[in-house]
Amino acid sequence: MRSWQVLNLWGIPFKIHSNWFILSFLFSWLVSAEVNFTSGEVYTLRESWLIAFTTVFLLLGLIIFNQIIHTYFCIREGMKIKNITFYFLGAILQTEKDCDNPIGNIKISLVRPFLYLLSFLVLIFIISITDSKDQLYLNIITRLSNLILYLGIFNLLPIGSLDGGVLFRSIVWYLSGSKTKGRYSLNTITLSFSLVVFVIGLFFIFNVSFLFGISLSMLGILGINSARSDNQFLKIENILKNTEIGSLKLKSLRRIEFDLNFKDLNNLAKQNDDKTQKYYFITNNGRWGGFLTEDNLKDVPMRKWHKTFVSKFERPMNEFPTQVESKPLWKIIEALEDTSEGIL
Repeated sequence: MRSWQVLNLWGIPFKIHSNWFILSFLFSWLVSAEVNFTSGEVYTLRESWLIAFTTVFLLLGLIIFNQIIHTYFCIREGMKIKNITFYFLGAILQTEKDCDNPIGNIKISLVRPFLYLLSFLVLIFIISITDSKDQLYLNIITRLSNLILYLGIFNLLPIGSLDGGVLFRSIVWYLSGSKTKGRYSLNTITLSFSLVVFVIGLFFIFNVSFLFGISLSMLGILGINSARSDNQFLKIENILKNTEIGSLKLKSLRRIEFDLNFKDLNNLAKQNDDKTQKYYFITNNGRWGGFLTEDNLKDVPMRKWHKTFVSKFERPMNEFPTQVESKPLWKIIEALEDTSEGIL
């Protein structure tokens, strides 16, 4: 889905994802319904929608303002950010380089919750000093302050990429001196916390509030899936980190000289234990020229094998499946999977 750029600061584009508008409307509808249900005798239907939409757009403004300050601190701590996309109730940062020390990450993780708390206190202060008797105005400011407080508390939960998760991981990293241990510890607590939230959500579904219970259960499922994915990633990363090239079982490419005849090629083919690897790469005094396969043996009668040379059936190297060095590794893996022999 499309995103729209709303700002560009420090060379970083700030975008709003299109699903923000859909979720904002749904949230506004829920707020409007709640206002009508609890204060229908005070507000008209039009006023309830006005409260809902104004609250949502002021909330977006505060989130963007807080994210700008948060981004400034990220840059100060050495992070390189490609872009920032705002989804409903939060933002996702696409980074090129993360902060490489635990203290810097602790500072970064505390900025946004602190800003949310400060925003809450400012809004409460505005409510306390206002002389306005306008219930509509007070309702919007009060509702906005509550949402900001909830966001601040939610961000401090020790889950995945939330500020609380980054804070927990960074503290473990600082105390243990191991970034990997911090990541494993966060993964464990994310999984445990998500399981508890999921169970609580099930209880709420059947005993308290169906909608709130569904929300908690979905949050728990997202946390569980996130923990499982991160755990798999950590295992793969650990294997790659601790595996030396010499210990890998690599297939050696079979090279033959251009003046080899088909009789000798057939003898080589008989010695081939790996029947999936049919390629032979033709060289001329060490220089790679082209390739052929064992199937070419079928193109020549056996009585002519002794005087037929492999160079006659040589195919140029540019016909062989090839990839450039600069291509991302995941694309190379996809290309390998598309080849029948797994050779590039």
